Amino acid sequence: MAKILYLVTQSGFGGAQRNVFDLATNLDAIRFDVVVAAGPDGDYQLNNRLDQKGIRNFRLKHLRRPINPFCDLRAFFEILKLFKKERPDVLHLHSSKAGFLGALAPLWRSQSARPKVVYTVHGAVFEAEFPSLFKYSFLWLEKFSALLKDKIICVSEKDKNLWLKYKITSPKKIAAIHNGINYCQLEKNFISKERVKEIFTSRNAALFEAFRDASAELKIIGTIANFYPEKGLPYLIETLNIVFEKIPNAIFVHLGYGPQKELIETMIKDYGLEKKVFLLGAPENFSEKLAAAAYLKFLDLFVLASVKEGFPYAILEAMAAGLPMVASFVGGIPEMIANGENGFLVPPRNPDMLAEKIIELLQNPVLAQKFSRASLEKIKEFSLEKMVEKTEKIYQTG
Repeated sequence: MAKILYLVTQSGFGGAQRNVFDLATNLDAIRFDVVVAAGPDGDYQLNNRLDQKGIRNFRLKHLRRPINPFCDLRAFFEILKLFKKERPDVLHLHSSKAGFLGALAPLWRSQSARPKVVYTVHGAVFEAEFPSLFKYSFLWLEKFSALLKDKIICVSEKDKNLWLKYKITSPKKIAAIHNGINYCQLEKNFISKERVKEIFTSRNAALFEAFRDASAELKIIGTIANFYPEKGLPYLIETLNIVFEKIPNAIFVHLGYGPQKELIETMIKDYGLEKKVFLLGAPENFSEKLAAAAYLKFLDLFVLASVKEGFPYAILEAMAAGLPMVASFVGGIPEMIANGENGFLVPPRNPDMLAEKIIELLQNPVLAQKFSRASLEKIKEFSLEKMVEKTEKIYQTG
């Protein structure tokens, strides 16, 4: 039996954490012994979920998302101590910081005793919202640490091509494996629109008033996105200000949390959108304790305004819910949404075009229904089973 040690930086329960959870809980238990180590950001959400599934895991105190040399050095020694204790056959790294610090740990073992080091890329950190000097530094850190890795997995063909374009690694060491979901199980977990309305309006008095005072049926736009710069939420608020002028019976609901929340709240007040935009918080804090995807049937349209992405689960879940979508042309999103077939794609940081496509879909229910049907077919390409099978093959053959 091969021991797999997963190492991931946490940011709530985002794409990297979801990928680790799905692999850890679905690998063949006869062939693989799974251990997971994750940092504290997001109140150890990944660890808490793994506890419920009986998966052995460790809570690392210092492996945090923000850059902090002192904290990062302590995180490295924390990782090294765990690595020496567990002695994995495969060390699978997720997220950029864990990918760099974790790749250094096996250097303390002899060449013959080192594990296979696998690294999953969840979007290019050197394309994120950082100053140019930082982006250049991150690119070179990726190039250096790639020398210490046996296999690099990209969650999109776009990122795979990007790694090859910048000569971060060789074609032999890199593979693309799309994220996947159990869409049949997800379908069973969706809550009805009326029930979601009850839950949301009981949590938010302003949303309750919006439904009570509406003179026409409300058009509900929504997203699932934590308040991080790469999610492009400031551009989305600008977009909504335009949309509401054309579609006065539209509202927007947001699920998520993060460090940019105060900025977004300020923008909402500056635009006077307090009665149109509703930040409902993290679904993990709802009394129902359901995943964010369970609430998707409440929406008429899903939007994602990201400036950087890997292969977002939020889009996969919106597809499984049969929602028409408008999203940024970034990361692996174009491999999920074919423009004009099951959604609209727009350039990032472009509120005018994003608003135009949202308005078009809200005003054209026939087109929205066409996108919905196409997404329900497209989602079948991205199964959890396929993702797990391809990853197991990497562990066994490289």
